[in-house]
This record gives sequence, C-alpha cells and structure tokens, in this order.
Amino acid sequence: MKHVHVALLFALALGFGGCGGCRPSGEQAVATKEIATESIEKSGDTWTVKITSRIDAPPDKVFEAWSQPERAKELAPDNVLKSELVSQDGNTKVIDLVGKLDVLPPGFKVQNLRNEWKFFPADKRITSRSIDFKLADLTSEYRFAATPDGKGTLVTFTETSKDKSPLLVDSLQKGALRETYVRQVQMVNKALGLAEPAKPAS
Repeated sequence: MKHVHVALLFALALGFGGCGGCRPSGEQAVATKEIATESIEKSGDTWTVKITSRIDAPPDKVFEAWSQPERAKELAPDNVLKSELVSQDGNTKVIDLVGKLDVLPPGFKVQNLRNEWKFFPADKRITSRSIDFKLADLTSEYRFAATPDGKGTLVTFTETSKDKSPLLVDSLQKGALRETYVRQVQMVNKALGLAEPAKPAS
C-alpha cells in the first residue's frame, strides 16, 4: 500500500452531528461514522488528503489518546502487528510500526514504517513524518478543536504522500489512505472507551 500512513492509531466515532454547516467548501460529506468530510486528490506523484471527524470527547482527552502511537498494537492487534517506541526526546517520539491493510492486494497488505511524531499540547496539534518507508514520503498534521456545541472534538487531518515508486492503481492507493485514517479513528475510540473498533472499511 502506498500509504500505510503509520499513524494507524486513532480517532473518533459517530457521525458529524452538531457541526452541520461547518463543512469547508471543496470537501465532500462522507457517510461513515469515522469520517465527516474528506478530500483525497492526486497531482502527479503526490496525494493530498484532508479529512475531518467528530469525536465525542473533549479535545484534551482526544489529544492525549492520539499522542500514544506506541499503543497501536494493543488497541488493534488484528491490524497492527508491531508498534514499538524506538526513542523519545521532549515532545518527539520515533515509532516503528508494522501494519496490515485488507484493502490492498497480496504482497502489499503488510507494510513496515518508521515515523517521527511531534506533539504540541498547547496548540492541540500533532505532526508526523515518515523517516523510513519504502513506498512513499508521508507528512501529516492533526488538529483538535472543540465542536461548536461544546460536547466533542473536531479533528482535522491533513497529509501529503509522495510516491517513491508507482506500484498500485490510484483507486487502491486512495482506499488505503482512507482506511489508514479510519483505523486511527477506531483505535482512538477504543482508547477513550467510546466504542469497540468497527469492522474494516470496505
């Protein structure tokens, strides 16, 4: 999969209830409980992703849950074969992850990735970038804000993924990008005790 965005770690539940009119122009509403809106586009060899979600927990708790990528195997053992903290220095963690995405064909389902994560609690923001991934260079950002109704968290996820070698058709790459984020949402839900992880996205 060109984009096993190691993030494989977390995010939310339930549809976008209380944020009715907050969808930015250019983004499509998506009928899944993990994703409120999404835009996944490719230009040349680079994918640009923007996904929003709502989690029914305060931003501080969602940020805390999302700040533990090393728990991925514990939270999703069927999809994460390994999640290991390699190093931690201040607000930075380096994580080794081996993940499995069922949407990909044989030979691509299991991917190894080393990611660097940076955490900015005062800004409710997390960034990550791949530092060792053979299929793509990944750069991501997560932002967490209170929903207008004050009852949950709006997660805004953006990512660029630059292919290193054209191995998969675009539809599979797009599906892998989406499924990786959905997995993160499911793991965060489990970490927060909101819901059991949903079945794999189809």
